[in-house]
Amino acid sequence: MTLKSTMFASALALCATGALADTVTVYTAAPQNLIDALVPMFEEATGNDVEIIKAGSGELLNRLSAESDAPQGDVLWSVDGTAVDFNPALFEAYEATGSENLADGMKQSDLWTPFTAVVMAFIVNESELDGKPVPDSWAALADPQYDDMISSARADASGSAYIQYATVLQAFGSEEEGMEMYKAMLGNFVLSESSGAVPRFVNDGELAIGVTLEDAALRYVEGGGPVEIVYPSEGTAIAPDAMALVAGAPNADGGKAFIDYMLSEEAQATIAEQGRRPVRSDVASKDALAPLDEVNSVGYDGAWAADNRERLVEEWKDMVLDVQ
Repeated sequence: MTLKSTMFASALALCATGALADTVTVYTAAPQNLIDALVPMFEEATGNDVEIIKAGSGELLNRLSAESDAPQGDVLWSVDGTAVDFNPALFEAYEATGSENLADGMKQSDLWTPFTAVVMAFIVNESELDGKPVPDSWAALADPQYDDMISSARADASGSAYIQYATVLQAFGSEEEGMEMYKAMLGNFVLSESSGAVPRFVNDGELAIGVTLEDAALRYVEGGGPVEIVYPSEGTAIAPDAMALVAGAPNADGGKAFIDYMLSEEAQATIAEQGRRPVRSDVASKDALAPLDEVNSVGYDGAWAADNRERLVEEWKDMVLDVQ
């Protein structure tokens, strides 16, 4: 039986029991291109409807917290995994179908399922550097010559920006050294509430450099923009983002089916086509991306980032007041 026919048969069985009879409500920070590609595939495969609530990960967590006595959502999809680990009461552990096919290092928590492998990178518009060198390291971003030239999202509002911040803290000899380096970088940043705005500003020439997700930068590169992707020499985060079942979800069976589908070989192949790294060991990344063995990994410690999230975000807020 083919993958599609197996999935379709499973979907029919679920529908027959009424498990997918209701709409699946999905809270997500996923890029719009992934939503547009994957949600219709799930709906066609299962006959189930999806309601998407799209916002930044911080806003979504606030909403889930406010609704915790009477949950309205079924799945939190495509957010920083530390946000899930830091709010365990909001979620229910679920072992997704296909988890045995996860690539090494992708399974980092029993509370959530990996969705994609997120790689942090720089997007650079060399024509806007005014003759300055293309930065190729985190340390370079701290150089005063790049003052007000670097686009970054706020680490207290964006899950990916928090990963970038935690990556710098792990990339140097100690947290203290990393904090000093990040503070110097922060002095050069132009902060945005939206992580999606970061590569757009650079592509449009409003700023020269952005700290962003690899796949977000790739979309502008493949779109013919005047930009390139640069990986920091000290190492970067190669970390899975999360999808998790909401505790007390009104349509928990539908939520589980959504998570299962997004981990399927079919969905993961579409993820690769869209430029994001798949988390399954049997699905290859897009050829346009640098092979992962050529990207220096900082060995991102997601558990440490989750355990220290509240403290680090408060310290980040204090730094912003000091240097911005």
